[in-house]
Amino acid sequence: MKLCKKKDGFIAISIIYSFFVIFLIVILVIMYSYLADRKSANKVKNEIKNEFKIKAPLVSISPTGSDEKNASYSVKITVTDSGNGIASIGYAWSTNQNYSSAVSLTSVANGATITSPSAQGKYYLFVKACDVDQNCQTLISQRFVVGS
Repeated sequence: MKLCKKKDGFIAISIIYSFFVIFLIVILVIMYSYLADRKSANKVKNEIKNEFKIKAPLVSISPTGSDEKNASYSVKITVTDSGNGIASIGYAWSTNQNYSSAVSLTSVANGATITSPSAQGKYYLFVKACDVDQNCQTLISQRFVVGS
């Protein structure tokens, strides 16, 4: 007794599977190509963004702090901006090292020299500068020890 297999059905199924495998390979190649293009486009977009991004002003103070007791300190505030210009500079003295946006700042001109509080204690100087594009930078000094 001979077993007969239909070759026509086997060939049809083989062709369908072959097309399915080829279809999957084509889809994977297209997806890979899309992801590679997307990654490249994002890299270029970020490079362009960084090229034209206006950076926040640079705040510096002198001296930056001192653990040596002094009756008072004179601190010079300097702000530089590579963008459209400086809009505001403010400062505050605090006994707390943690800056909060709720801290009330006193306006000051660029290059001004300010004086520490006269009451004895350990103080930190907060200086916040913003440019006309509202890019802001806040500097928190090292500790200043006021006392005699």
